[in-house]
Amino acid sequence: MPSVKIKTSEHVSIRPGIHMGTIEDAVDAVSGAGNEMLKLRVKVGGLTLTTWVVFTTNNSKNLAEFAAAIGKKAVEDKVLTIEAEDCIGKSAMVKLGDSNKINPKTQEPFLEIKGWLPPGSESTDVTGDEIPF
Repeated sequence: MPSVKIKTSEHVSIRPGIHMGTIEDAVDAVSGAGNEMLKLRVKVGGLTLTTWVVFTTNNSKNLAEFAAAIGKKAVEDKVLTIEAEDCIGKSAMVKLGDSNKINPKTQEPFLEIKGWLPPGSESTDVTGDEIPF
């Protein structure tokens, strides 16, 4: 007897570009170098990504971009504090790019978050009916 598992939901492939993401979880962590950081689990479409935000002076530009993306303001020469609870449930625009790690099943690079963008950034998410040109 022929049979097939029915899947009526559309599968949309997430590609590198700018997409809306939602931070599902955030926890305090410490990097291998001993720096404070947040470990984030971010949902982009049907994909869940793990990323880290490291709190160092050398990473100030990226921290300021992350803060702006989640609605916090980073001020020059002022201390920026972001608690894990400040992140959970926040939606933000993320720039996805190819990772250096290769998926052994597909031989394609994994996707990773390359940057955080301020609210109002254009999305290349094609999960809707619109076709981006």
